[in-house]
Amino acid sequence: MDAATVEAPTNMLLTDLLAREYAPLRMLRPKARIQYDLTLRRFAEHLGREPETSDLTGLTVQAFLAARRAKVSAGTAVKDRTHIVAIWGHAFHARYVETHPKATLPRIKAPKRVPKAYRVDEISSMIRVARALPGTWCGVPRSLWLSCFIRMAFETAERCGAIRLLEWPEVDLEERAVTFVAEHRKGAAADNRREISRELAGWLADLKRHGQRRVFPWDRNETMLWYELGKLTSICEVRGRGFHGLRRSAASYMAAAGGSAQELLTHDNARTTRLHYLDPSIAKPRQSAVDLLPPLDLGDEDAAFIPDPEPPGAAA
Repeated sequence: MDAATVEAPTNMLLTDLLAREYAPLRMLRPKARIQYDLTLRRFAEHLGREPETSDLTGLTVQAFLAARRAKVSAGTAVKDRTHIVAIWGHAFHARYVETHPKATLPRIKAPKRVPKAYRVDEISSMIRVARALPGTWCGVPRSLWLSCFIRMAFETAERCGAIRLLEWPEVDLEERAVTFVAEHRKGAAADNRREISRELAGWLADLKRHGQRRVFPWDRNETMLWYELGKLTSICEVRGRGFHGLRRSAASYMAAAGGSAQELLTHDNARTTRLHYLDPSIAKPRQSAVDLLPPLDLGDEDAAFIPDPEPPGAAA
Protein backbone atom coordinates (compact mmCIF):
# COMPACT_ATOMS: atom_id res chain seq x y z
CA MET A 1 0.00 0.00 0.00
CA ASP A 2 1.27 3.46 -0.92
CA ALA A 3 2.24 5.58 2.11
CA ALA A 4 -0.06 8.36 0.89
CA THR A 5 -3.09 6.08 1.16
CA VAL A 6 -2.47 5.00 4.77
CA GLU A 7 -5.31 6.15 6.99
CA ALA A 8 -4.55 8.57 9.80
CA PRO A 9 -4.31 7.03 13.27
CA THR A 10 -7.68 6.59 14.97
CA ASN A 11 -8.13 8.43 18.28
CA MET A 12 -9.71 6.29 21.00
CA LEU A 13 -10.01 6.10 24.76
CA LEU A 14 -7.17 4.23 26.47
CA THR A 15 -9.70 2.40 28.62
CA ASP A 16 -11.32 1.06 25.44
CA LEU A 17 -7.95 0.14 23.97
CA LEU A 18 -7.10 -1.73 27.16
CA ALA A 19 -10.43 -3.56 27.35
CA ARG A 20 -10.91 -4.40 23.67
CA GLU A 21 -7.38 -5.16 22.55
CA TYR A 22 -4.48 -5.06 24.97
CA ALA A 23 -5.96 -7.06 27.88
CA PRO A 24 -7.40 -9.87 25.69
CA LEU A 25 -4.28 -10.15 23.52
CA ARG A 26 -1.94 -10.20 26.52
CA MET A 27 -4.33 -12.42 28.50
CA LEU A 28 -4.06 -10.12 31.50
CA ARG A 29 -5.12 -11.72 34.74
CA PRO A 30 -7.73 -9.97 36.89
CA LYS A 31 -5.15 -8.69 39.36
CA ALA A 32 -2.98 -7.23 36.59
CA ARG A 33 -6.02 -5.73 34.92
CA ILE A 34 -6.91 -3.93 38.14
CA GLN A 35 -3.42 -2.39 38.24
CA TYR A 36 -3.71 -1.14 34.66
CA ASP A 37 -7.16 0.30 35.39
CA LEU A 38 -5.79 2.13 38.43
CA THR A 39 -3.02 3.71 36.36
CA LEU A 40 -5.48 4.92 33.73
CA ARG A 41 -7.75 6.26 36.46
CA ARG A 42 -4.87 8.30 37.90
CA PHE A 43 -4.00 9.50 34.38
CA ALA A 44 -7.61 10.62 33.92
CA GLU A 45 -7.56 12.47 37.25
CA HIS A 46 -4.41 14.28 36.15
CA LEU A 47 -5.88 15.29 32.78
CA GLY A 48 -9.35 16.08 34.12
CA ARG A 49 -10.86 13.78 31.48
CA GLU A 50 -10.49 10.28 30.09
CA PRO A 51 -7.08 9.82 28.40
CA GLU A 52 -7.01 9.07 24.68
CA THR A 53 -4.41 7.71 22.30
CA SER A 54 -3.67 11.31 21.28
CA ASP A 55 -2.40 11.83 24.85
CA LEU A 56 0.38 9.29 24.30
CA THR A 57 3.10 11.87 23.83
CA GLY A 58 6.31 12.33 25.74
CA LEU A 59 5.33 15.69 27.23
CA THR A 60 1.84 14.64 28.32
CA VAL A 61 2.83 11.32 29.86
CA GLN A 62 5.96 12.72 31.49
CA ALA A 63 3.93 15.53 33.07
CA PHE A 64 1.59 12.92 34.53
CA LEU A 65 4.49 10.82 35.85
CA ALA A 66 6.15 13.88 37.37
CA ALA A 67 2.91 14.74 39.16
CA ARG A 68 2.64 11.16 40.41
CA ARG A 69 6.27 11.17 41.56
CA ALA A 70 5.51 14.19 43.74
CA LYS A 71 2.82 12.19 45.58
CA VAL A 72 4.00 8.57 45.58
CA SER A 73 7.21 6.56 45.73
CA ALA A 74 9.49 6.23 42.73
CA GLY A 75 8.59 2.52 42.58
CA THR A 76 4.89 3.32 42.19
CA ALA A 77 5.63 5.91 39.50
CA VAL A 78 7.76 3.33 37.67
CA LYS A 79 4.85 0.90 37.78
CA ASP A 80 2.52 3.56 36.31
CA ARG A 81 5.08 4.22 33.60
CA THR A 82 5.34 0.50 32.82
CA HIS A 83 1.58 0.21 32.35
CA ILE A 84 1.31 3.25 30.09
CA VAL A 85 4.35 2.24 28.04
CA ALA A 86 2.85 -1.21 27.50
CA ILE A 87 -0.43 0.23 26.22
CA TRP A 88 1.44 2.87 24.22
CA GLY A 89 3.65 0.23 22.60
CA HIS A 90 0.57 -1.71 21.53
CA ALA A 91 -1.00 1.47 20.15
CA PHE A 92 2.16 2.12 18.14
CA HIS A 93 2.26 -1.36 16.61
CA ALA A 94 -1.47 -1.14 15.87
CA ARG A 95 -0.77 2.22 14.15
CA TYR A 96 -3.03 4.23 16.46
CA VAL A 97 -0.06 6.49 17.25
CA GLU A 98 2.94 7.42 15.15
CA THR A 99 5.65 7.52 17.86
CA HIS A 100 7.00 4.68 19.97
CA PRO A 101 7.37 5.46 23.72
CA LYS A 102 11.09 4.62 23.68
CA ALA A 103 11.66 7.44 21.22
CA THR A 104 10.28 10.18 23.44
CA LEU A 105 9.66 9.06 27.05
CA PRO A 106 12.61 9.18 29.49
CA ARG A 107 13.06 6.50 32.12
CA ILE A 108 12.41 6.92 35.82
CA LYS A 109 15.19 5.78 38.11
CA ALA A 110 13.84 4.17 41.25
CA PRO A 111 16.24 3.59 44.16
CA LYS A 112 17.01 -0.07 44.80
CA ARG A 113 16.12 -0.99 48.37
CA VAL A 114 17.66 -3.69 50.51
CA PRO A 115 15.17 -6.62 50.67
CA LYS A 116 13.53 -7.03 54.06
CA ALA A 117 12.00 -10.30 55.23
CA TYR A 118 10.24 -11.51 58.37
CA ARG A 119 12.55 -13.23 60.81
CA VAL A 120 11.57 -16.71 61.98
CA ASP A 121 10.66 -15.48 65.47
CA GLU A 122 8.30 -12.93 63.92
CA ILE A 123 6.62 -15.57 61.74
CA SER A 124 6.26 -17.81 64.79
CA SER A 125 4.63 -14.96 66.71
CA MET A 126 2.24 -14.25 63.82
CA ILE A 127 1.11 -17.88 63.67
CA ARG A 128 0.69 -18.15 67.45
CA VAL A 129 -1.55 -15.09 67.49
CA ALA A 130 -3.46 -16.25 64.39
CA ARG A 131 -4.24 -19.60 66.04
CA ALA A 132 -6.13 -17.77 68.79
CA LEU A 133 -8.27 -15.55 66.55
CA PRO A 134 -12.06 -15.94 66.87
CA GLY A 135 -14.65 -16.13 64.09
CA THR A 136 -14.94 -17.89 60.74
CA TRP A 137 -14.09 -17.17 57.10
CA CYS A 138 -16.27 -18.86 54.50
CA GLY A 139 -17.37 -21.47 57.02
CA VAL A 140 -13.80 -22.21 58.12
CA PRO A 141 -12.35 -21.18 61.51
CA ARG A 142 -10.43 -17.97 60.97
CA SER A 143 -7.64 -19.21 63.23
CA LEU A 144 -7.08 -22.37 61.17
CA TRP A 145 -7.43 -20.57 57.81
CA LEU A 146 -4.90 -17.84 58.53
CA SER A 147 -2.42 -20.05 60.40
CA CYS A 148 -2.32 -22.53 57.51
CA PHE A 149 -2.00 -19.76 54.92
CA ILE A 150 0.95 -18.07 56.63
CA ARG A 151 2.74 -21.36 57.20
CA MET A 152 2.07 -22.46 53.62
CA ALA A 153 3.54 -19.21 52.27
CA PHE A 154 6.66 -19.61 54.39
CA GLU A 155 7.24 -23.32 53.76
CA THR A 156 6.62 -23.25 50.00
CA ALA A 157 7.84 -19.71 49.15
CA GLU A 158 4.95 -19.51 46.69
CA ARG A 159 3.16 -16.28 45.85
CA CYS A 160 -0.02 -15.33 47.66
CA GLY A 161 -2.18 -15.50 44.52
CA ALA A 162 -1.23 -19.10 43.72
CA ILE A 163 -1.80 -20.19 47.33
CA ARG A 164 -5.22 -18.55 47.42
CA LEU A 165 -6.31 -20.48 44.30
CA LEU A 166 -5.01 -23.85 45.54
CA GLU A 167 -7.58 -26.67 45.34
CA TRP A 168 -7.70 -29.94 47.28
CA PRO A 169 -6.87 -32.25 44.33
CA GLU A 170 -3.53 -30.43 44.22
CA VAL A 171 -2.75 -31.32 47.86
CA ASP A 172 -1.31 -34.75 48.74
CA LEU A 173 -1.49 -35.05 52.51
CA GLU A 174 0.07 -38.53 52.57
CA GLU A 175 3.11 -37.42 50.59
CA ARG A 176 3.03 -34.04 52.36
CA ALA A 177 3.27 -32.13 49.09
CA VAL A 178 1.30 -29.48 47.22
CA THR A 179 1.34 -28.66 43.52
CA PHE A 180 0.72 -25.11 42.41
CA VAL A 181 -0.54 -25.41 38.85
CA ALA A 182 0.96 -23.20 36.16
CA GLU A 183 -2.35 -21.52 35.36
CA HIS A 184 -2.45 -20.02 38.87
CA ARG A 185 1.20 -18.93 38.98
CA LYS A 186 2.90 -15.79 37.71
CA GLY A 187 3.87 -16.30 34.10
CA ALA A 188 1.80 -19.50 33.89
CA ALA A 189 4.92 -21.29 32.64
CA ALA A 190 5.20 -24.39 34.83
CA ASP A 191 3.71 -26.25 37.77
CA ASN A 192 5.51 -25.93 41.10
CA ARG A 193 5.56 -28.93 43.47
CA ARG A 194 6.61 -28.24 47.04
CA GLU A 195 6.92 -30.46 50.09
CA ILE A 196 5.43 -29.29 53.37
CA SER A 197 6.06 -30.14 57.00
CA ARG A 198 4.27 -32.89 58.89
CA GLU A 199 2.75 -30.25 61.15
CA LEU A 200 1.30 -28.23 58.26
CA ALA A 201 -0.06 -31.41 56.67
CA GLY A 202 -1.91 -32.11 59.94
CA TRP A 203 -3.36 -28.59 60.01
CA LEU A 204 -4.47 -28.96 56.40
CA ALA A 205 -6.19 -32.24 57.23
CA ASP A 206 -8.27 -30.33 59.79
CA LEU A 207 -8.97 -27.65 57.18
CA LYS A 208 -10.08 -30.23 54.61
CA ARG A 209 -12.81 -31.55 56.91
CA HIS A 210 -14.78 -28.37 56.28
CA GLY A 211 -15.55 -29.58 52.75
CA GLN A 212 -14.67 -26.54 50.65
CA ARG A 213 -13.52 -26.85 47.03
CA ARG A 214 -10.56 -24.58 47.56
CA VAL A 215 -8.07 -25.02 50.35
CA PHE A 216 -8.43 -21.34 51.26
CA PRO A 217 -11.96 -20.23 50.26
CA TRP A 218 -12.37 -16.46 50.06
CA ASP A 219 -15.53 -14.53 49.23
CA ARG A 220 -14.38 -10.99 49.99
CA ASN A 221 -12.39 -8.41 48.08
CA GLU A 222 -8.86 -9.71 47.59
CA THR A 223 -7.34 -6.63 49.22
CA MET A 224 -9.06 -7.55 52.50
CA LEU A 225 -6.59 -10.39 52.93
CA TRP A 226 -3.71 -7.89 53.12
CA TYR A 227 -5.77 -5.82 55.55
CA GLU A 228 -6.19 -8.85 57.80
CA LEU A 229 -2.46 -9.56 57.64
CA GLY A 230 -1.79 -5.94 58.57
CA LYS A 231 -4.01 -6.25 61.65
CA LEU A 232 -2.20 -9.43 62.64
CA THR A 233 1.28 -7.92 62.36
CA SER A 234 0.07 -4.91 64.34
CA ILE A 235 -1.10 -7.17 67.18
CA CYS A 236 2.25 -8.98 67.13
CA GLU A 237 4.14 -5.66 67.00
CA VAL A 238 5.86 -6.93 63.88
CA ARG A 239 6.63 -4.59 61.00
CA GLY A 240 4.27 -5.51 58.15
CA ARG A 241 6.00 -6.70 54.99
CA GLY A 242 2.99 -8.19 53.23
CA PHE A 243 2.72 -11.80 52.16
CA HIS A 244 5.70 -11.29 49.86
CA GLY A 245 7.77 -10.84 53.02
CA LEU A 246 7.16 -14.52 53.76
CA ARG A 247 8.48 -15.43 50.32
CA ARG A 248 11.58 -13.36 50.99
CA SER A 249 11.95 -15.06 54.38
CA ALA A 250 11.93 -18.53 52.84
CA ALA A 251 14.49 -17.48 50.22
CA SER A 252 16.75 -15.79 52.77
CA TYR A 253 16.78 -18.72 55.17
CA MET A 254 17.34 -21.12 52.27
CA ALA A 255 20.37 -19.10 51.16
CA ALA A 256 21.65 -18.88 54.75
CA ALA A 257 21.53 -22.69 54.96
CA GLY A 258 23.53 -23.04 51.75
CA GLY A 259 20.59 -24.00 49.53
CA SER A 260 19.50 -22.47 46.23
CA ALA A 261 17.13 -19.58 46.83
CA GLN A 262 16.89 -19.05 43.09
CA GLU A 263 15.62 -22.61 42.58
CA LEU A 264 13.21 -22.27 45.50
CA LEU A 265 11.68 -19.13 43.98
CA THR A 266 11.80 -20.59 40.43
CA HIS A 267 13.59 -17.50 39.15
CA ASP A 268 15.32 -17.58 35.78
CA ASN A 269 17.76 -14.89 36.86
CA ALA A 270 19.94 -15.21 39.99
CA ARG A 271 20.32 -11.42 40.05
CA THR A 272 16.55 -11.01 40.60
CA THR A 273 16.77 -13.33 43.59
CA ARG A 274 19.77 -11.54 45.06
CA LEU A 275 18.60 -7.97 44.56
CA HIS A 276 14.92 -8.30 45.43
CA TYR A 277 14.54 -11.25 47.81
CA LEU A 278 17.59 -12.02 49.95
CA ASP A 279 17.56 -10.15 53.25
CA PRO A 280 21.26 -9.67 54.09
CA SER A 281 20.51 -9.69 57.82
CA ILE A 282 19.39 -13.34 57.39
CA ALA A 283 21.34 -14.55 54.36
CA LYS A 284 24.62 -13.18 55.62
CA PRO A 285 27.67 -13.64 53.36
CA ARG A 286 30.45 -15.83 54.74
CA GLN A 287 32.87 -12.95 54.22
CA SER A 288 31.97 -9.29 54.02
CA ALA A 289 34.02 -6.50 52.47
CA VAL A 290 35.40 -5.50 55.88
CA ASP A 291 36.73 -9.05 56.38
CA LEU A 292 38.79 -8.74 53.20
CA LEU A 293 40.34 -5.34 53.99
CA PRO A 294 43.88 -5.28 55.45
CA PRO A 295 44.11 -4.44 59.15
CA LEU A 296 45.00 -0.92 60.22
CA ASP A 297 48.19 -0.33 62.21
CA LEU A 298 46.98 1.81 65.12
CA GLY A 299 49.63 0.91 67.68
CA ASP A 300 48.13 0.09 71.05
CA GLU A 301 44.43 -0.38 70.25
CA ASP A 302 43.61 -0.60 73.96
CA ALA A 303 44.94 2.90 74.65
CA ALA A 304 42.30 5.34 75.84
CA PHE A 305 41.10 8.08 73.54
CA ILE A 306 42.24 11.59 74.37
CA PRO A 307 39.31 13.23 76.12
CA ASP A 308 37.65 16.23 74.58
CA PRO A 309 38.82 19.55 76.03
CA GLU A 310 36.44 20.99 78.54
CA PRO A 311 34.11 23.42 76.72
CA PRO A 312 34.31 27.08 77.77
CA GLY A 313 32.07 27.90 80.68
CA ALA A 314 31.58 24.24 81.65
CA ALA A 315 33.14 24.78 85.10
CA ALA A 316 30.57 27.48 85.88
